[in-house]
Amino acid sequence: MIFYDRFSLWVVVILFFILTGCTLHATRDISDRLNPDELYNSYKIHPTDLSLQSKCANPPTVNIVNVESRIEDYDILENNPSRVVINPKEMMDNVALYLDAGFRKSNIRVDSQSSKVIQIKMLDSKWDRGAWSLGGYFKMGLVIPETGFNKYYEATDNAALGYTASAYAIHVVTRQVIDDPVIQNYILCQ
Repeated sequence: MIFYDRFSLWVVVILFFILTGCTLHATRDISDRLNPDELYNSYKIHPTDLSLQSKCANPPTVNIVNVESRIEDYDILENNPSRVVINPKEMMDNVALYLDAGFRKSNIRVDSQSSKVIQIKMLDSKWDRGAWSLGGYFKMGLVIPETGFNKYYEATDNAALGYTASAYAIHVVTRQVIDDPVIQNYILCQ
């Protein structure tokens, strides 16, 4: 009899959560998967030393500025009655750190005093359910105020977990930025 009482209590609790929904905050879990050494190794990326191409008078530097200001929950997966959200400002703070690590791997120093400024902002981030995996989509805007250059970068990747799929997509986007000839020419004074 005690078993049935406890079992029925659990059924009521589970039904309550299912019917009322819940919100999963994923910013930290995605950010925790932005490990440069692991992701660069997984994608078999061996960054080139960009500083060797520099025509700047001093060693090349860049200032990465996160201009994302949204702090409210941003839905990346809505699966009624529950949803998964991120905080765009916090997410982009972590993307800026990851981009910083990528530039350092290419021997470009990130310096908040550098005259070479790039501004980044999140444009979109989503999860898409697949049969056996989740897809992570990430879209970021980049502006170089000095030149007026304005471009967006986007990528989609898949993994067993949405957190990992998002980290993969962010990794691909940051590599698109670092490998962009316009960005390289700007930073390397060419």
